[in-house]
Amino acid sequence: MKTIVPTYELTYTRDRIAASFIVTLNGIERNIPHNLFLSLFPRIDRRNRIASVEASAAELEALSVIADISDPLSSRITYELSERHGGNFVVTHMSSGQQLVCLPGAFRKIAGVSHRAVSGTASLSAAKLADIGFIIEGGNTNDRNYQYANYA
Repeated sequence: MKTIVPTYELTYTRDRIAASFIVTLNGIERNIPHNLFLSLFPRIDRRNRIASVEASAAELEALSVIADISDPLSSRITYELSERHGGNFVVTHMSSGQQLVCLPGAFRKIAGVSHRAVSGTASLSAAKLADIGFIIEGGNTNDRNYQYANYA
């Protein structure tokens, strides 16, 4: 038996300068970073500046358009494997805007991401965020996060 998933029409505007998408739902505009938007809607036509896409409730929650999100944004990250950064992951902490470059093996081990994943979103605990290297509110007590990393 197939289940029917209700979808919503999500209108978006691509903002190249800010590297984000402006989404409009019921008259409310939100700025969504391009890597989060493209990880949820990879098949959109990237040439269109203004368009619409059908989104499920789960996708809207991931975009933080719905106000009552069960999972707080403070633990949500986006990640993208970037050849511009030596084949490492660029990881963005959504609420603080912090952005780190992390070795693929270390990131996959800490975050529990599949070895085939190249971009996406994840919700992590504060301990895992600290292990990746994000500075969490209240400060990091783990001194190894402050040591210089030699990637050469």
